Amino acid sequence: MKKQKYQIKSLGALFNSDTNSETLLVKQETLIWIATIFSSILVYVFFALVIKSIYKPDLALLKSEGDNLLIASSVVRPEPMESLLFRSGVVSIPLLLLGFYSFYSTKSLIANIAPKPYFNILLISVILAIIALVYYDFASLNPFSSIGGDIPQTMRDRESITNFDFYFWGLFLGNHLFIYTFLIFPITCCLFFICYKKFNLDENRNFNLYISIAGYYIVSIVILACVLMDTFHFPYTAENKYDFSAVYYAMSQVYAGAPLLANHFSDTYGLFPHFLNPLFQLAGLSVYTFSLVMALILGLAFSLNLYCLGKFVRNKTLLFMGMAALIYIPFLNTKFTASFDANFAFFPIRYIVPSVLIFLATVYLKKRSKTVYWFTSFIMAFLVLWNPEFGLLSYFSWLAFNTYIDYYGSDSKPDFKRMLFHWLSGILILVIVFYIFKLIIFLSYSQSPDMARLWDIILIYGNSGFMLLPMSLVHPWNILVLVLIIGFAYSNSIWHKKENNSDPVVFLITLLGTGSLFYFQGRSHNWNLAICSGMGIFLFTILGDRLWTLIKNRNVLSLNVFFALFLYVISFSIVEVVAQSGKLYELVYQEKDKNDDIYEMNLIENCRDFIMNRSHKGEKIYVFTNRKVQDLFFGGSKRLSAFNPGMIDLYLRSDLRRMERQIIDSSFDVFVTPMSFRDIEFMERPLTAIAATYDFKEGNESISFLAKRKNKNPVKVFFGDSMNNIIHRKYNDDTASAQMRINDASGIQPIHMNPEFSVEVLFYSNKQVFSNPTLIGNQREIDSSGFAISNYLNSSKYLFSVGCKGYILTLPETGWIYCVMNGYRDHFEVYINGKLMATYPLSKPITNSPDKLCIGDMGYMHFYVGAISEVSINNKPLDSNQVSLTWEEINSFIAGRTP
Repeated sequence: MKKQKYQIKSLGALFNSDTNSETLLVKQETLIWIATIFSSILVYVFFALVIKSIYKPDLALLKSEGDNLLIASSVVRPEPMESLLFRSGVVSIPLLLLGFYSFYSTKSLIANIAPKPYFNILLISVILAIIALVYYDFASLNPFSSIGGDIPQTMRDRESITNFDFYFWGLFLGNHLFIYTFLIFPITCCLFFICYKKFNLDENRNFNLYISIAGYYIVSIVILACVLMDTFHFPYTAENKYDFSAVYYAMSQVYAGAPLLANHFSDTYGLFPHFLNPLFQLAGLSVYTFSLVMALILGLAFSLNLYCLGKFVRNKTLLFMGMAALIYIPFLNTKFTASFDANFAFFPIRYIVPSVLIFLATVYLKKRSKTVYWFTSFIMAFLVLWNPEFGLLSYFSWLAFNTYIDYYGSDSKPDFKRMLFHWLSGILILVIVFYIFKLIIFLSYSQSPDMARLWDIILIYGNSGFMLLPMSLVHPWNILVLVLIIGFAYSNSIWHKKENNSDPVVFLITLLGTGSLFYFQGRSHNWNLAICSGMGIFLFTILGDRLWTLIKNRNVLSLNVFFALFLYVISFSIVEVVAQSGKLYELVYQEKDKNDDIYEMNLIENCRDFIMNRSHKGEKIYVFTNRKVQDLFFGGSKRLSAFNPGMIDLYLRSDLRRMERQIIDSSFDVFVTPMSFRDIEFMERPLTAIAATYDFKEGNESISFLAKRKNKNPVKVFFGDSMNNIIHRKYNDDTASAQMRINDASGIQPIHMNPEFSVEVLFYSNKQVFSNPTLIGNQREIDSSGFAISNYLNSSKYLFSVGCKGYILTLPETGWIYCVMNGYRDHFEVYINGKLMATYPLSKPITNSPDKLCIGDMGYMHFYVGAISEVSINNKPLDSNQVSLTWEEINSFIAGRTP
């Protein structure tokens, strides 16, 4: 006799039922979920152990490849094992959930367990396990704390020993956990289990009206505060400058007329500047207008979230608790606990994409019209261009969402024709949109973008391990993953029972939340987990509301406890928002940040005015300054950068080599701020190329203006070679000589000098730009070894040092100078243009330095700007007659060729 399969209703079918006869079915479905989730996790853990035992990546090779590719080799941290385990989990766990749900739904064992008394014992055990998981996740060491084992990433890390400290130290929950746990939380439980459940207060129209008024008022004020705090005239804090530059620089260049994806111009965060460019062409681009537009897009994203949550969350109190959590945890928490940072790269540039998708999907579910379907498909395809990471995630989530809701046809059988239509039309739309964009850029800029470069930054991060951080096994990300697993289990329940209602949006949000975790997996920091948790919180709120719908009219003890756990997690955010209202006010006005940064703000404005007065609209210029403020020197001035990408997006060694070649071969004006804004030492070779081919034109203590050098090096060789020669260099004005000088600035080799020696240098004296620019030397500091000849404090004075002895001598401010330094056992002498200018005593002969000999630089930002024609070091002093004759020869040649 054929055994009959056991079949029960899904949770989706029970939401509208309030009879006690359905309670048993609720228990049965709950047990199926528990068995499904537990089995799926167990199988994945087995798979993970197998992968770890088989897969043995060569980390040394991967790191070497990353070091060769990237400028900042110190941040190359490939994670092939972690990445593989994460991706295999993303792929396998949803499939395992689907398979195990189908398996357990047909087993009568579940029906036998559900009526038993130990159902509550089993579920309470699961709840206790979840509580333990939450406790240990937050009580565990912050992996980036001062004692956490890895390098602290933020100031908050240095102050936070545990994960709980990182998220809550200094806030209401961190300072008053007992008050929240034993006073506020019980009051919240009473509201639901007494007022709502016992007295049906949520059915009272007046009560719901009051709750709605209060809730919408609070949420609207918070959204308005978020918009206002993200609107500013200047990025005052260091953190905000960095992240602001990451998005504003590209906008400034597109606004000035440089298209992205052409001439090697790429941007980390996609092509959003082209979407906003028409608006700024009308309104003008500035820090204020840009931040205002970004803030308004953020406000729109949160407003769309509120609208969609309102459509799917039936209980108004849960709606506003969830919305408060959706704003507080990803966005406001870091604002309350660290220096202000707008972080436009995520909010709103990335975040608006899934927010728009959920809104359009909500509209589509309400009325599944072809117009809405095609409109959504095209909008989401364009948003792939807006931001490729979250755009592609959202686009494929939209296709998967349509596959999910159209899987079953009218005959309850898989509709493969309809599913194939979604994917083929989706791919076709994406191709069409890409070519539309390419055509628009060509017609607007007369340049064709290389669309393949849209993925460059994603590939750089993924393939090289750029700036990756290790994920801790016990960490709050476990909680977010558990929520997503429950979301997939819920989606399986609806899909398996072939139900069609509004809840397929749970599947869509689960996909978006899972995709968002890829962002966390790469940069596995508490801060990153918070900002990418939005979709998980969205899902968590909907699931909590569904749970409340189930238990409101049923007396299932364990499910009531489960809901109480949900309330404990979801309700603290609104408490924090209210408790931190004063902080919200401070963030809106940022008075302290403004006062603290007024000097640098004025300095940048003065430097910007300096540039504007020496350039014109549409002109290409180089601006070498701190990478986090380069964008502020361009802004809405419509000056074009002579080289792209900007310094904030310079990751590749190949880009630096390309910049070096371009500087040598081009003649664009250069503006440098080495004394005011540092953090440009990674530009060593391009800066050396400028020093070798440019001259100082004018400037002040904050900024210098350099132009292509016009005074040419003498083509004749004056020093010659001899048996006593150690080093001889002759630099001309061709590309090969420029490359040789760049290489020599980085260091030639350690040299061995006799106690008696000579150093000859023929150079052009000019106003200098960098700190203590060095003509030649192998002495990193004035110590007991080596020698150096350097300009002193950007003046007409030069420092001559041998070992621990250094002396200053004034030289002509401009013109060709033939300098000779003769060293002896007890003294050294300096000749300038054939004449003995000074003799200085030495306590002991020169000691050879282990450092490399450098010409035109000496290690850290000591570039000599101007012509160095010839250099020679000999293991023998030059006599005065020889020095005089050499100068006469030089002077005659220079005078003869001077117009």
